[in-house]
Amino acid sequence: IFSFFFFFNLKIAGRLNVDIIRAKQLLQTDMCQGSDPFVKIQLVTGLKLVKTKKTSCMKGTIDPFYNESFSFKVPQEELSEVSLVFSVYGHNMKSSNDFVGRIVIGRFSTGPPEANHWLRLLGSQRTPVEQWHTLRSRAECDRVSLASLEVT
Repeated sequence: IFSFFFFFNLKIAGRLNVDIIRAKQLLQTDMCQGSDPFVKIQLVTGLKLVKTKKTSCMKGTIDPFYNESFSFKVPQEELSEVSLVFSVYGHNMKSSNDFVGRIVIGRFSTGPPEANHWLRLLGSQRTPVEQWHTLRSRAECDRVSLASLEVT
């Protein structure tokens, strides 16, 4: 099972704060040293990619601890149109980064756990809402989420 943990917070009006806490049991992408995972967070409004941010790369682990915070400018009136695409990659110096998994949370959520997390966030905008998520394949995300099709 591939999981990662993060929470949302809408404390500041017009800001969507995302904390990437940790991941565990990620797919090993490097046969010698485990993996060098990082998380790419992409804000999609409607069907338009608006902003991309990344965590630092954690060397040689399949159980990275990030504890990193990101903030996106999202006007209150646009929250119903927003999706956040979380993609986990293993850093690869010799070729393109290795895709590990993805989920989408927001308007075009990839499943009930992600949709529930988003609904809980919208219902408690001033309190952090945390949850573990199981990563999905790119093909599965693309099949069920229009936002997944908008990112690389």
